[in-house]
Amino acid sequence: MNPRGDPRGAILAFDCAGAVCSAALWREGRILARRARASLHGQAEILLPMIEAAMDAAELGYGDLAAVATTIGPGSFTGLRAGLAAARGLALATGLPAVGIDRFAAAARMTNADERDGRSVLAAIDSRRDEIFVQAFDQRLAALGEPAVLTPRDAAAAAPPGALLIAGDAAAAVRDALQASDRDAAISVGAGPTDVAAVAALAAEELARGGTLAPLRPLYLRPPDTTPQPRRGR
Repeated sequence: MNPRGDPRGAILAFDCAGAVCSAALWREGRILARRARASLHGQAEILLPMIEAAMDAAELGYGDLAAVATTIGPGSFTGLRAGLAAARGLALATGLPAVGIDRFAAAARMTNADERDGRSVLAAIDSRRDEIFVQAFDQRLAALGEPAVLTPRDAAAAAPPGALLIAGDAAAAVRDALQASDRDAAISVGAGPTDVAAVAALAAEELARGGTLAPLRPLYLRPPDTTPQPRRGR
């Protein structure tokens, strides 16, 4: 671990790739402080003040941290860029390790072992389009394949066989498509916007495994939306 990060310290985790921008301080399975705000735009302006407010509420400084963790996608392009820039900047300024967590793994982690018993997990993330981002996991939360961008109907057709537990903020759309095909599908009690506690817990596990952390890279799954620029006259 980075010598400037206290291995017993808290993890600062944040996510602004979805409809809610949130930040929290987490230590040993417990949230010390959390701040959240619904936001589809302007994440770059609200994230750093939100982080400072959470740290003030937890009465912690950067010297009390073990690491910084952020989601790497998929989700809003502007939100992802804001989160990644903040994580890189904080890591550079403090010497703390930065850990990237994908939102599929976070959604799956928000489920509990009892409701996963006998069920595969399908993480479904809202893309703000007709398609959704999906990835399947077994009941031990090991990935069963690569993530994909699919319509709810196609996601239901591609889902693993057997009973399913649906997680993530697009869970209802997939559940409806699965039930229309007479599949045994239930929505997790933890389904909804990304929980930064799950992001922090996954980051803690990544750090505990040791080794060199991979560079923070966004998981987009599709090209960004572009608006054609009008051609100017000569």
